[in-house]
This record gives sequence, C-alpha cells and structure tokens, in this order.
Amino acid sequence: MIRLAMTIASVVLVACSPQQEHTSLWDQLLEVVEKRIEQTPDHDSADFIAVAGEHAWRHHEKLLTLAREHLTDGGASTAGALEVLYRLRAYRPMTWIGGASFEEVNAKFFATMDDAVLSKAEYLASLHNEDVYRSMSLYLGMVHTPSSHEMLRKIAGLAKDNEQTLICLAWHRDPADMEFLLPYMLADNRAAASLPYHYRNSYGKAALPYLRRAMNQAKSRFTREGATRELRELEQ
Repeated sequence: MIRLAMTIASVVLVACSPQQEHTSLWDQLLEVVEKRIEQTPDHDSADFIAVAGEHAWRHHEKLLTLAREHLTDGGASTAGALEVLYRLRAYRPMTWIGGASFEEVNAKFFATMDDAVLSKAEYLASLHNEDVYRSMSLYLGMVHTPSSHEMLRKIAGLAKDNEQTLICLAWHRDPADMEFLLPYMLADNRAAASLPYHYRNSYGKAALPYLRRAMNQAKSRFTREGATRELRELEQ
C-alpha cells in the first residue's frame, strides 16, 4: 500500500501542473491503479477502487477487462483480480433514488462479470489457495444464483480458513443453509464465533433453535456467548 500511495502522490504533483487542469484528479489516480491492475492486481488496488466509488465505476468496463485477464494466473494476482471484481460487484451509488434498481440498470454488465468468474469457478477451487478462496467467496456472496451458492458450499469444505466463506454463504439468506452451517458453528475454531450474528442477521427468528443449540453445545466459549447475545436480541 505504501508503494501505491507514493505512486499516487507523484500523480498528484503532476496533476497540479497547468497542462493537466482539464483532467480530473480521480481519473489520473485511476490511471495509475489501472496500470497496476494490468500488471498485478492486489488488495491495495481493490481497496482504492472501493474508496474511489462512483469515480471508479465510470471505468468499470475497463477494470473488468483488465482484472479478468488474471483469473487464470493461479497465484496472488488471481486473488487480487477477484477482489477487484468483488469491489465492482458490490458497488452501489449512495444517490440512487426511485425507478429501476442500480443492479437492474446494469444487469448486462453484472451478468458478464458473473460469467467471467463462474466460468472459472472449478479451476479457481482447484488451486487450493486460501487467498483465492477468500476473494472468491466475497464475490460469490454477492451473486445469488444456484451455481454461486453451490460453489460457496464447496469452498467451505476446501478452505482451511473458511470463516469468510461461511459468512458469504449466510449472505444468500437461504434457510436450508442453517443446517449446513450448524456443524461449523458448534466446532472449536475461529469461524464458529462469527456465525451466531450471521444466523440472526440472515435468518431472523428461524435461527432461534440453532442459536439455542449453539448456546448450549458450541465447543467455543466465544460462540456460546455470541449465541446468547443474538438470542437475547431476537427474543426481546
């Protein structure tokens, strides 16, 4: 992130020159980030896209084109590319009011992006790369389709650190997942403690029997305490 910040700082200095006055600063900064994504997409470039918001969205077609080229790299750049695409998939303008939703208006673009990821899903799952699993889970958590849902369940069984995957599966709000997630919530690992909140947030009162089981049977004290808090929230 430091190297990217230094590069951006140099762009800011250039932007202050008279000959650059007709180009927005955001466009110049995004040009730097696009070059980075073209070479090696990473967490820092994805974070910048999230910060840039609507300014980055104006470049969404180019950002997709650049990032998708790295989906078959098989290394850190693949995880970075998935995170870049996740930031695009998750973007929603704060000022959108009335009429068709933002996702409906941009349905064709989102479908193209979803296909770019889902068509590579089996290959990505075969990499056995924890960073890829995490970034892929974030993306799939935004895509509420049967194939995305099925792949999240598959990754949950493959990833050693599957906390993010389990959370993203809960984002789908499919009640059938409560039974699937229960063994993970009762287990003694880091992922377990985060699940009581997501049970309540995603499934509401339907989660009550599962949270009661976690309160009494979870191996982790933190999970039992979390389940107690979420039960109290649902029952009040």
